[in-house]
Amino acid sequence: MSQRNTQEITLLDAVTPQAVTSSTDATPIVVTKASHGYVTGDLVIINGHTTNIAANGTYKITVLSSSTFSLQDYNTGADIAGTGAGAGSGGVVSLAPKILSVKDYRNIILSVMTTGSANFTAKIAGSLGKLKADTTNHGDTPNFGATISPTNPYSYIQLINLDTAAAINGATGITTAGTDLANTYEVNVNSLKYLTLVPTAWSAGAITIKALLTDNE
Repeated sequence: MSQRNTQEITLLDAVTPQAVTSSTDATPIVVTKASHGYVTGDLVIINGHTTNIAANGTYKITVLSSSTFSLQDYNTGADIAGTGAGAGSGGVVSLAPKILSVKDYRNIILSVMTTGSANFTAKIAGSLGKLKADTTNHGDTPNFGATISPTNPYSYIQLINLDTAAAINGATGITTAGTDLANTYEVNVNSLKYLTLVPTAWSAGAITIKALLTDNE
């Protein structure tokens, strides 16, 4: 009998997302969030930022002050340019969860734990990768958190709550409003190539997510 192939990976470890204050429509984009707590070289994911939507996505950062940081491509280090539509506002920034390579696995179980009377929405995002690898912008991996498009292909994936057996549509995601979670979910990856999590709304609480990947042989 063949040995079952499994991996255990922590996507987030007691990570607190934060509400973005503003961004500059410049090169590089400079994001403002008072007392952000990040250090140069951190990977962050921004989602839901308006007007200057080029700030949305997963980036390496350079800390400029306790309340500001600039955005760079995490593969090439190139500065990220603004959209050209004006300064941005709103949205959520978080330390970026790991991007899982899941093409050799059939199913994923997620353990989701929160603290601090969590109030947030987080969606599971999956992708087959780009039609053509782009060596100048994130390689084959989509820029999760950024605008979904033919050149940045990903979608939100359905979950099954293993406590209630309820299906949670990808566009709905994992949500809670002032009540901490201790839930387990199953994701059928259906031969996807990449999988990660995108925090899309937040006002309180920290999130811990552990994934168990298995090929079910």
